[in-house]
Amino acid sequence: MTNTGTALVIGGGIAGPVAAMALQEAGIQATVYEAHHTTAGGVGGGLSIAANGQNALGVVGADEVVRRIGTPTTAMVIQSWTGKQLGEFGGLTGLPVTQFVWRADLH
Repeated sequence: MTNTGTALVIGGGIAGPVAAMALQEAGIQATVYEAHHTTAGGVGGGLSIAANGQNALGVVGADEVVRRIGTPTTAMVIQSWTGKQLGEFGGLTGLPVTQFVWRADLH
């Protein structure tokens, strides 16, 4: 006998629908409750989605969307307000390249 549970996801944003999709993949019927009646519509900035985030999105079949709308970010440089370079980070071999996406586009 299979027992299918139910779940409520309170707060949509970016993570709410993804959480609901993951729950549904696990056989749990999920309903998302969001206070706002529309999508992000230009609210918020951008997100960098690293390899682990893309792999997690792959579980629910959303990793391709990120690669389609994202801009590959192969390296990142951190500078002080004076322009002095404080650090530089590159990608890791064998893992998906970090993708920069606009929050509203992803939502």
